[in-house]
Amino acid sequence: MKFMKHAGIVFLIIIMGLLAVACSSKSEQQASAPARTGAAEPNKKAYTVVMHAEFPPFEYMDPSGKPIGFEVDLINEMAKEMGWNVEIKNTSWDGVFEEIKSGKAQLAISGITIKPERKKLYLFSEPYFQAKQLILVPKGSPIKTLQDIKGHKVGVMTSTTGALIIQDLLGKTNKDILQYEEMPSMVEDLYNKRVDVVVADNAYLMEHMKKNPKPGYVTFDDPNIPKENYGIMTNKENKEMMKQVNEALKKVKASGKYDEIYKQYFGDLK
Repeated sequence: MKFMKHAGIVFLIIIMGLLAVACSSKSEQQASAPARTGAAEPNKKAYTVVMHAEFPPFEYMDPSGKPIGFEVDLINEMAKEMGWNVEIKNTSWDGVFEEIKSGKAQLAISGITIKPERKKLYLFSEPYFQAKQLILVPKGSPIKTLQDIKGHKVGVMTSTTGALIIQDLLGKTNKDILQYEEMPSMVEDLYNKRVDVVVADNAYLMEHMKKNPKPGYVTFDDPNIPKENYGIMTNKENKEMMKQVNEALKKVKASGKYDEIYKQYFGDLK
């Protein structure tokens, strides 16, 4: 009887341990799940949308860890128009392209410039946003155009259009090019005179300057710097899906909702 009693206790301990592991595993799965736009509805097309949510005001994380921003609102509105179920997943910048390439995500919207070399590998929607590069310098600086940057230390964001433009201008291995992973560090180095000039996307730069105003600095728009268009990206095989994406974008623009979302985040930036 004593043996049976001990065996029963051991059995109960094992069962409780298994239940604890199961609950822990379930919690971990819930924590890593992509953010949903709402409760999934049956018989609707379900798309996973990937982005790098460190590009305000296009996309960034709120205090609760939820992606928000212009592109989040835009893709959600497109989903409403088309009757889609959409999950938004935050990843690294390189991860955006890998997730689409591998098929883990169906769509990507993350301030992705439509470029000829990218179009060889991915499908892009019609443009939904036109951006341009701005030059930020202290007042009184001799730098007002792209050509004026030669001979000066310049800060750019890694893997952005601004970085590519400056690399073409000065050479990829030029020691005067300082590359940054985030806007605050780059602009702070300009304030502290570690760089002489910063080149970055207009909306991103102006958003940072608005939230972190500092007198004594001005921006210049060099007309010789080509404008760029952002597009929604998918795998080359998803041609039918891209037709639906373009249709949804067209509907959102025609309804006036696009202008409403744009004004909320950019005001009169156009």
